[in-house]
Amino acid sequence: MSDPSLRIAVISLHTSPLEEPGGADAGGMNVVVLEQSLALARLGHRVDLFTRRTDPSAPDTVEIAEGVRLHHLTAGPAAPVAKSAMEQAIAPFRQALHDALTGSGTETEHPADAPGSADAAGAPEWDLIHSHHWFSGVAALPIARELGIPHLQSFHSVAAPEGSATLDAGEPAESDGRIPGEQFAATGSDLVVAVSEAEARTVGERYGVPGSRLSVVRPGVDVERFRPCPGEDERRLRPTLLFTARLQPLKGPDLALEILSRLDPGLEARLVLAGGVSQDFAEHLEELCSLARELGVEDRVDFVGSLGRDELAEAMRCAGALLLTSWSETFGLVALEAQASGTPVLAWHCAGGVQEAVGPGGRVLESRDPDVWAEALQSLLEDADGYRSAVRSAREFAATRTWDATAESLAGLYASVTERSAMAARRRSSETAS
Repeated sequence: MSDPSLRIAVISLHTSPLEEPGGADAGGMNVVVLEQSLALARLGHRVDLFTRRTDPSAPDTVEIAEGVRLHHLTAGPAAPVAKSAMEQAIAPFRQALHDALTGSGTETEHPADAPGSADAAGAPEWDLIHSHHWFSGVAALPIARELGIPHLQSFHSVAAPEGSATLDAGEPAESDGRIPGEQFAATGSDLVVAVSEAEARTVGERYGVPGSRLSVVRPGVDVERFRPCPGEDERRLRPTLLFTARLQPLKGPDLALEILSRLDPGLEARLVLAGGVSQDFAEHLEELCSLARELGVEDRVDFVGSLGRDELAEAMRCAGALLLTSWSETFGLVALEAQASGTPVLAWHCAGGVQEAVGPGGRVLESRDPDVWAEALQSLLEDADGYRSAVRSAREFAATRTWDATAESLAGLYASVTERSAMAARRRSSETAS
């Protein structure tokens, strides 16, 4: 157990950590936020998660586990909102969050151990605020400054610069405020916590954040949930290929379809496209269905929608390979989950942090040519000994990346930041007194 324990406010404005990844605007960030929080609680810290209410019937507070609670704050309509329209929720969310953190609101009760409780001097008990995604940072950073506590920022995706012509520069900004908002959160926070060295470099280069205020904590994986199943040959012969991500152009599901169409028909390969469609890309599913028909593979493609965590784990350990075709990824959590399942990964080398997520058993390709991918995949599947070696190497690599190790690293950063903040406060107090 870490000592002393910290009281941590974790902000995830636009998507609840309890939302299943792959649906609407939920993704790897949801998994990272939830799993890090649970692992921090196992170390003895107290974590309160705050998200925007999207369901009027949702309870104000959900007890997720001992030491971890989720709070739904009213900010705009209690309904899903497209990311392109989410900026309108920042100001009301900031007010609701301020009330929750200070105990000044009336929306929820504030028992002695609840958010907003204060010490004998009336000062909030929070040790730090950790915001995830730029929406959260823009909402929470001014509150952290007012309360005089550290603010840490994680982005999970960084907007492509204005005028970028291709998707490999990153996720296109969904609204005009994103790039200024990322700049505000990056430069104003005490520390930016990136999920990969690649993301840290991007934040440093694009927003001028010095290395002293950039740290990397890579995601982990639940190696009990994501585990291999016996029988590599069953997965290798007549394979099911898996793509799992939101169905939007940035994730490259069209490339997965193209790869399937280039494989030797004798393989009898199938493709499972697992992922939901966000409001901003509602038409993309039909575009993909049309492409599958044009390529003549529609009878070998299954659109299964967003999968629950256990369903995803089952799909991964049954798959012959994971196709990570994204144009840009700050890390690529699904690659780690697939490898924990003993499933080899094929990924594009320019997709940000994927090279840090794919171990020796995977293939990181330098081309987006579907013929190149199909050749690499087919050679892997046709080599029985090489495939078994890839399965073993994938699992061994993933087994070194646990959420508990991630939480230990994160807790160390928290302790360092809070100590620096306390020292600065003592200096200010001494200067005032003198």
